[in-house]
Amino acid sequence: MKMKLAGCIVIAITMAVCLTGCSKQKTETIKRKDVDVVDNTDKPKTKLNWIGHWLNEHDREIMVREVAKEFSIKNPDIDLNLKFPQNIRGYRSKRDVAKMYAEMIKTDIYNWDIIWLDDQSYQYVANELQDPNWGPKYLVDFAQIPGFRETQKSFIFNNPIWAAQTGGIIVGPMLEGYYHAIFYNKNVADKIGIKIKEMGMTFDDLLEYVKAVDDYNKRTGDDIAAFYESSDWTCQEILFQRLLKSEIGNFQESLEHKGSVEKNAAFKKVLQSFEELGKYKPLIKNYKENVWFQTRHIPLNDETLFYVNGIWMYNHWMSIDEEKAKKMIPAELPVLKKTDFYQGGYIPTWAIWKNATHKDAAIELMRFWSRPQVAEKWARYTMAPTGIKGQATTGTESEHPFAIWQKNITKKYGGNIYYIPSTAYIFGEEGGNALLLDDVKTEILKLLDGETTAEEAYKKIIAEVE
Repeated sequence: MKMKLAGCIVIAITMAVCLTGCSKQKTETIKRKDVDVVDNTDKPKTKLNWIGHWLNEHDREIMVREVAKEFSIKNPDIDLNLKFPQNIRGYRSKRDVAKMYAEMIKTDIYNWDIIWLDDQSYQYVANELQDPNWGPKYLVDFAQIPGFRETQKSFIFNNPIWAAQTGGIIVGPMLEGYYHAIFYNKNVADKIGIKIKEMGMTFDDLLEYVKAVDDYNKRTGDDIAAFYESSDWTCQEILFQRLLKSEIGNFQESLEHKGSVEKNAAFKKVLQSFEELGKYKPLIKNYKENVWFQTRHIPLNDETLFYVNGIWMYNHWMSIDEEKAKKMIPAELPVLKKTDFYQGGYIPTWAIWKNATHKDAAIELMRFWSRPQVAEKWARYTMAPTGIKGQATTGTESEHPFAIWQKNITKKYGGNIYYIPSTAYIFGEEGGNALLLDDVKTEILKLLDGETTAEEAYKKIIAEVE
């Protein structure tokens, strides 16, 4: 019995030794230098600093957070630090972030790898630096990123107008496609007793609508404004540009960044049109105190008839009050002359500094945004077009007024759309001619307030043209 017990102990010890040897051999095999082992346990993560967009803008914010989460899961070695302008600066303002970007350039200190940048904020930086071509000097040109061109729809690179928005380069995925519209509050229109043309509106139609608002207020003692306006985003400039380009009449000519006698004449004609509107005091009172992002809800409260802006307002108003948003109906911007082109475009949402600390990781995130899955989700979430390939739907199969209107505009104008937040399309790019937009905005608001004449405004602006 003792011999059997001793034999069992010997066997057990022998097995333990063998197992220990196997375990040791396995450990030594893992440590061999000729075996490629990936172990990120103690490897520090790359902290990628990203200024996001669309906080509190309904499904657009949801989409940003979904893409960020998916990217983080697939890239565990990257610590994604997503912050929105409201988190960084306390509020959302394109002019404010433009000043921050200009300061980064001047100090050569780039705290953020990826910045929120579209055509408007690009122009605001240009104004700060007095350099409309600052983009190629400081931003990554995605035309130079291998494989990126294939992720965008062909017209993005084939038509130079889209790169022209940011100094002649494509600074990132052209995620957002849009049209401008003159939205009207259906409840207000019914209250006043007018029917708004949703397609084919002329300036004469618009003038009659504005007169109707004025007549209604005089008759009832009410105080409805014809137009919403704000201090930091001159919405009526969108209307001004549409009228001016319609007066020019030729799509190709309206695209050219060259001045001409004919364009000057068209410019004067639209100033006169705004002077005519100004006879009826169409702007909402105290608009100079309205911060756009904080007052975009005003039309929902039946305080104005019209609201001029882009189709992104669908997500803005849905985030505020889905029921009240149903009152806001998009209509085609009015014209002085019929055209075969419309106002809208394709814009970037983000850009990357050339001197970004984590430029490679930043480029990978922008690649991640440039996938077909993202294009398809964008169409569903925003009911807007996109410049990224893979869009299976435009959201236009919906019966929502925004979707129906977008479908009609697309059918009517096709790809003939363009908008530029500068004065290059009127006066050219010589000297500071492209940087006169703020001056033009000042004059058109004075015209609508009845504080100047078209002749005075024209002479003042033309005197600045080089």
